[in-house]
Amino acid sequence: MKNAVKTAVVGLAMFSSAMAIESQYKDFYKYEVLNAKKVNVELTSNPYAQIWKSVPGKYVYLYPQISVRLNDKKANELIAKKTLKRALVKVAYNNETIAVFVQWKDNTPSIQAKYDTDSYADGVSIEFPNKFGKGITLPYVGMGDENHPVTVYLQKTVAGRDYEKVFISEGFGSLTEIKEEGTSIDMKYNKQTHLWTAVFVRPLKTENSNLKAGLVPIAFALWDGKFAERDGNKSLSRWKFIRLKDYDLDKDYLNYVSWGIPSKKLGDPKRGKELMVQNGCNGCHRYADQQSAPVGMAPDLSDIGGIANAPYLKESIVNPNDVIIRNLNPNRHYNKFANPDKFGAYPNNDMFTWYTVNPDGTKSSKMPPYAHLSEKDLKDIVAYLKTLRNWKNFK
Repeated sequence: MKNAVKTAVVGLAMFSSAMAIESQYKDFYKYEVLNAKKVNVELTSNPYAQIWKSVPGKYVYLYPQISVRLNDKKANELIAKKTLKRALVKVAYNNETIAVFVQWKDNTPSIQAKYDTDSYADGVSIEFPNKFGKGITLPYVGMGDENHPVTVYLQKTVAGRDYEKVFISEGFGSLTEIKEEGTSIDMKYNKQTHLWTAVFVRPLKTENSNLKAGLVPIAFALWDGKFAERDGNKSLSRWKFIRLKDYDLDKDYLNYVSWGIPSKKLGDPKRGKELMVQNGCNGCHRYADQQSAPVGMAPDLSDIGGIANAPYLKESIVNPNDVIIRNLNPNRHYNKFANPDKFGAYPNNDMFTWYTVNPDGTKSSKMPPYAHLSEKDLKDIVAYLKTLRNWKNFK
């Protein structure tokens, strides 16, 4: 009898502790966490499988990615006409496999013609960091970075072929296709509801990443062929987090990823904007009404609040060398004040490269660390950056 009472007390204490954690981080759970459902059936990539009717979902919002400018005048002109995208996401898992359901509205489905370079496909992708957890910072959400590679799962609508791909990525232009046993993707369009639905299935543990954890980062991307979207021209979510209740929740990691949520309680955005001007951020970055920096000198921050998490923004300010974003098309800028080579070509203008290469081959960000800022300063700046969600300022 005593053992039974002791067991009950311990169980109650553990339950109370779990409830306390849930309460302490209620805003983080509400806005950033996708609760996965444990099932005892085989998971398939069929978007119309019966199982999805019983799995709860949550809407994820995706913003046009404009960190970099494409070499496509028409595509750039279409950016201001884009709208915020919303996708319904559901997650299910069993002992060995995880499945991610993504569904979004599209009144103009696009299929890329097999031999046409002027038509573009609708598509969807998800990505997971190859390493995550205590002491590991979040990767750049736009396909990772050299210090934090990600695995990307991609499905696009290309006529005459099943365009299903898995990549390892370390940033723009670094996709390396891999074959991953046990992975499948399917994507279907419903003409009556005007909904695309895709399901991604992969093993919980692969050669490159192990998702058997209490909190798993995941990010989403959508391509709309109507807007000539392809490659880095897409809509992108910030990192979200899947809660797998079968696995232990690392409190330190939870503290890290939930920092600054909700941003409206973090700091003073008005003061944060003033601090950014005082510290010269507008000398390199373009954002909101600060448009004097040369185009392409540094990432455009006009929608950074939608696609970047608060802890990522904080680290980018304090330690910019941790996550270094690769330039997209760095060869578009030339130094015409330098001597051309024997073929008449001018060298690249290094002012538009976002990093320097050290003698040992590693890269250092050209952005200096702002470690001198106080905690209040950082909170105010990040609170302001989180308000930047208007891609229509992109010029």
